[in-house]
Amino acid sequence: MRILIVKLSPIEINDSANIRTLGLVKGLIGLNHSVDYLTIPTSIKHVKTIDPMGLGLENIIRTHNNTAYNTVISSEGKIKKKIVGILRNVYHAFSLYDYTHSIAKKIDLSLLNNAEYDLVISSSDPKSSHLAVQNLIKQGLKCKKWIQYWGDPLALDITNKSVYPQWFILNKEKKLLSVADKVVYVSPFTLTEQRKLFADLNEKMCFLPIPYIEEKIYGETDNNKFTIGYFGAYHSNVRDILPLYSACLKIKRDINLNIVGDSDVNLEQSESIRVYPRGDISDFERNADLLVCLLNKRGTQIPGKIYHAAATDKPVLVILDGDNLEQTRDYLSNFNRFILCENNKESISNALIEIIDKGEKYRPAQQFNPETIARNFIQNLNKE
Repeated sequence: MRILIVKLSPIEINDSANIRTLGLVKGLIGLNHSVDYLTIPTSIKHVKTIDPMGLGLENIIRTHNNTAYNTVISSEGKIKKKIVGILRNVYHAFSLYDYTHSIAKKIDLSLLNNAEYDLVISSSDPKSSHLAVQNLIKQGLKCKKWIQYWGDPLALDITNKSVYPQWFILNKEKKLLSVADKVVYVSPFTLTEQRKLFADLNEKMCFLPIPYIEEKIYGETDNNKFTIGYFGAYHSNVRDILPLYSACLKIKRDINLNIVGDSDVNLEQSESIRVYPRGDISDFERNADLLVCLLNKRGTQIPGKIYHAAATDKPVLVILDGDNLEQTRDYLSNFNRFILCENNKESISNALIEIIDKGEKYRPAQQFNPETIARNFIQNLNKE
């Protein structure tokens, strides 16, 4: 099939939504589909750590820059940056989308080498990716099927800062979902809730787990101390990292904990705990003896980090939290790949001690292999 994928964030950035999308791309190419990829240029704001050339993509298409946005974010000085922060908060309060909304509205069909595809996939976040496809179709883009591939939903997004009432957001979301042929969610719990909210759209909705891009076989480490790695954001309104931090401070074992990611939480470093800002985690992951994934405090989403960590040969500790704790335990237990505990100091401490003592070996989980997910993605397309 000839496939167009639209995702309005730079293809080079290393975030969960991007890795998920590129994992799908790799799987589709591995199944001998032809893939064009529509993305946006990078800016000074973006940390570029992914080389898309290794995926086999032959046609990467970029939209025009959002020059107004680039001008604003390049502002220098404390006062200017504070003003930019205020403007950003105001913008998010009165918009359901991020700055790429303006790109989606202005996108032009002439960017594409082809105006006809067997399949178009719009992937969020950002959610404006779906709006971009809707706009392209209005301009004459032809496709046999259009699949919306969603991370966080619109109304149920726990990071949503909009001032609009829920009924207004739900109405906008329904209009967007209704124009797709299929809607794929990456959490079974999100699918359940979305089917409740949009009962008349049930038949076009489905769930698929997230693919990783590639297997990572690291082998044994030569650490003097058992080294634990937590890599990802841990903003206090989304995830509670304090029980993990406390457990690693108090556990009576020789360990190191490396925490790498954005946060509003000020964690004090110690001899055994090091805290780093967001950045390239390649070396941290390679040198870790254990990878830790922390679930959200609320909401229906399962962090993509869980699936990406499952691509390695390292043990993966998933700290359960949130609204669907027991359902998540049941779901993740099916894969026989993760160690599970609850988000309190005692449960985490017990899990860490058991992992250290067992020394069990692991392999990448084939359930999340790119071609496996891509094959299921296409099969779901044909289900009525």
